[in-house]
Amino acid sequence: MLDTWFSSWLWPFATFGWPDDTVDLERFYPGHTLVTGPDIIFFWVARMIMAGYHFKGEQPFSTVYLNGIVRDTRHRKMSKSLGNGIDPIDVVHRFGADALRFTVIAGAATGADVILDPDDLDTSFAVGRNFANKVLNVGRFILTHFDDAPPPLPHPEQLELADRWILSRARNAVEGTTAQLGDVRFSDASQTVYHFFWDELADWYVEQVKPRLYGTVPGGDTARAVLLRVFETSLQLLHPLMPFVTEALWDHLPGHREPLLAAAPWPTPDRRYDDPDAETRFDQVRHVVRAVRSIRAEYHIPPGTAVQTYVETTEAVAEVLRAETGTVERLARLTALHLETAGPAPDRPAAGAHGVLPDGSAVFVPLGDAIDVERECTRLRTEAERLERQLTGVRRKLANSNFVERAPGNVVAREREKETAWQEQLDTLAAKLRSLGC
Repeated sequence: MLDTWFSSWLWPFATFGWPDDTVDLERFYPGHTLVTGPDIIFFWVARMIMAGYHFKGEQPFSTVYLNGIVRDTRHRKMSKSLGNGIDPIDVVHRFGADALRFTVIAGAATGADVILDPDDLDTSFAVGRNFANKVLNVGRFILTHFDDAPPPLPHPEQLELADRWILSRARNAVEGTTAQLGDVRFSDASQTVYHFFWDELADWYVEQVKPRLYGTVPGGDTARAVLLRVFETSLQLLHPLMPFVTEALWDHLPGHREPLLAAAPWPTPDRRYDDPDAETRFDQVRHVVRAVRSIRAEYHIPPGTAVQTYVETTEAVAEVLRAETGTVERLARLTALHLETAGPAPDRPAAGAHGVLPDGSAVFVPLGDAIDVERECTRLRTEAERLERQLTGVRRKLANSNFVERAPGNVVAREREKETAWQEQLDTLAAKLRSLGC
């Protein structure tokens, strides 16, 4: 009986009826791509190539894609003999096939192994589980706003800034994902689709269009048309990665299209919606909202408490923010957005928190009405005093020549890192105390 590896080297042609000249052999040999692990390059890949040349006179395949090895947290290859494996059926029953599939694809960066914990499936497959739930929940929300007749997509000139931004980002996602899949960079493709769907479509565009969807402001048909187009494109991009949830949602999309998503054409970049200017302008809106949200979180401002915000910026940026004031105020939960193009206003409150945007604009959020400033000052002073005591101790140790000369180098380096980190924290606290007028 032939040894396992010896018989396996005949695989590319023996499975198609060789040594007989069959129709299948003529059609499928040579093949295109072999997918395998790097640990059997010599055992299998090299032997198949040699057998192909010897028995058929040409190479059996033109491309070899080496996928990563699934390992446990001790970096041991999962195997039955070690008992450290994960039964994929268990994962499918608990989280769904899409969660399993996406987690492994997202974690399989080119040249890297996939690390999973057989003793903690919840943590190991959290990425895929959470994303599958997000796709399903966002899909359900979007589908509730459609009847059987979806509105047509307007001309780009008739769209609002957020509409042009998301369509341009969708075009970029199509282009990026298509290129990455073509280069067999599956992990990169999963990250592109993930960030487009979650970070841009779900977190920003869906939130921005809600007033239009609910009819509190005009433009509902345009919002629905853009939302449907982008969601449809998202499902197409996601389908190779998460086939089940995307197929289920596709089946409920309004309008006439391919009955099966699996049979639908792959999306192509729509050049009409390539709009770098819209991306730049809407990013300025997002930067302001993020800065205010960061300040709210840092100073523990309750979600239901609205604040004012002052933005010191150029006239060009102020023009964008003026046009999108409603979006900024709603998403950042502001009572008012003040734009300053000639320096800080004289009536601006003194106590507050500062932020700097990527374009150099400055954000100031008054905190007098949002938090107990005196209480916050006390908390910050207490924290600063604690850091000063720690800094005094570590500097005394580093000033001791006996310690520096006799202690191991890594111990001394660790103490110097503490000194640097604590000084940076102390400087940050000092800036906060100044901004609050403590």
